[in-house]
Amino acid sequence: MQKNLDQLEKLIATTSAIMTEMEEHAFQDERFSELSMRQMLYLNTIIQMGHPTFSDLARQLNVSKPSVTANVTTLIRKGYVQKVQDDEDLRTFHIVLTQKALEFDQLHQNTHKELAAHLAKRLDSYEVDQLSNLLSKAFQGMHE
Repeated sequence: MQKNLDQLEKLIATTSAIMTEMEEHAFQDERFSELSMRQMLYLNTIIQMGHPTFSDLARQLNVSKPSVTANVTTLIRKGYVQKVQDDEDLRTFHIVLTQKALEFDQLHQNTHKELAAHLAKRLDSYEVDQLSNLLSKAFQGMHE
């Protein structure tokens, strides 16, 4: 059993290194080189959530609201998001993506598509289905 875990850990480390390298290469694009890893985490989370409130984002990231405010303020200053007041509850603000954030997301999604295409070239359709099913099963419940 330990040998299987060692092999799995090596595969995870290799996958992580490949994804990091691909994303770093993609984000060398001068439009996005100004983003830190933390800012990318915030931006990716905002993208996944849609147009969260500051409190929603703090809960999702399990950080304090002041931390969210500071990081979102930086993203606003850099032109990735805007703060928009809620129509019904004027005390609440939503974080809304700008065109620049949508371009960042497109580049990020292209990196994932590139890796998927590489895997699909190396595997036959049955193996792609198997890999997809196994990964879905393995990651079920991890990111909820």
